Amino acid sequence: MPAKRPVIFWDVDTQVDFIRPDGKLYVPGAEKLIPNWKRLTDFAAREGILVLGDVDAHQPDDEEFKVYPPHCLAGTAGQQKIPETILPRQYLIPNRKVELRRDLGPCQQVILEKQTLDAFSNPNADELLRLVGPAPEVVVYGVVTECCVDLVARGLLERGYRVRLVTDATRHWDEEKARATLKLVEDKGELVTTERVLAEYG
Repeated sequence: MPAKRPVIFWDVDTQVDFIRPDGKLYVPGAEKLIPNWKRLTDFAAREGILVLGDVDAHQPDDEEFKVYPPHCLAGTAGQQKIPETILPRQYLIPNRKVELRRDLGPCQQVILEKQTLDAFSNPNADELLRLVGPAPEVVVYGVVTECCVDLVARGLLERGYRVRLVTDATRHWDEEKARATLKLVEDKGELVTTERVLAEYG
């Protein structure tokens, strides 16, 4: 049997305030992606694939609220990840410099908190990737395509990873801007579907 391809998943902002229709910054249609997010999350657990990710953990005076309505305030119900994308052995990394645990082996899911659009604004992000070790392919999904998903994809590409963006597990606000993100990944990485991810990494 051939060795499995090295891969990690990256789950972007699958939080109640974005996903549920009554959320503070709802992404229209995002709730329709929940079955695919659940399939990807369950698959990662079965196959032993590490799920990295990021979540907003805002404070009331964050700069982002000059552009967007308040959302995902730390500790609120809206800030929580939807249950379909949660794994039990989870390691949450706050948005301040901390000493990271050295052994990520027991972790199924590692989540970076952030207070800006960019997951790599968390000062622990690059150290986390070093601890994860070689994983040339990163499967990326979540919301919002042209905002936080775009910045994760760009950040990973700049760091030498091959990005595979799951088109039926991402959602946008602005279709035209989202197309630019898809084109970027298509040119420098690859666009895939949930079905293809499950088939190729199983």
